[in-house]
Parts: sequence; C-alpha cells; structure tokens
Amino acid sequence: MAKTLIKNKLGAKTSSFNLPCDDTVASGFCASFLDGEYVGYAETSKTGTDTPTSYNLVNVVISNTAGLKAYLSMAVKSGKSEDDIYAVLAGLTFNGVKADNISIISMRSVA
Repeated sequence: MAKTLIKNKLGAKTSSFNLPCDDTVASGFCASFLDGEYVGYAETSKTGTDTPTSYNLVNVVISNTAGLKAYLSMAVKSGKSEDDIYAVLAGLTFNGVKADNISIISMRSVA
C-alpha cells in the first residue's frame, strides 16, 4: 500500500501526518485542503524487518558548557552498550545544544 508523509507549515507551526495514498493523490489532496506551505514524501522502499526483536529504551540528557540541556529518548539495538551511545552522541548538536556532557538517565530492555 502506498503511503505519503505530509509536512504542512502554517506560520511558525509545522504539522506532519501520513496519507494512505501515492504522491499524486496526496498532491491533489494538499492543493485542495491545506493552507500554507506543504511538502510530501512518498515511501519508495522499506528496509529492516517486521520480526519483533528486543531493544533498549534509552533516556539521555545532553548539555553544553553554557549549561543548556536537551532531553532525548530513543530505542537502540539490544547489543549496544552505554559506551556505544556516548561515542555516537559526542559532539553532535540537538535543538541547538552541542553534546559536550552526556548523561544516560535510564536504559531498560524491552523484549
């Protein structure tokens, strides 16, 4: 089944939603019903698997040297350790906060 992700910007607010149709039909819908700016992203291929696997739910606080903080929640592969998470996040910027200090608040396994 075709699927199209729509991002609609109206003033300072952006909304996102999926339409269960191809990009041509989604374009017609957007032109008829949406105000503001919009863009559609059609699903062209799928990767991964539908087979349920175990993973870790991780909550992280990153902060920079100025004291600004950002909170992240993510699902990571069960084989990844805390050191792997620190290595990947180090130096990246999220919501304008560079990850100078990284603290893992919680990490729990989900089967």
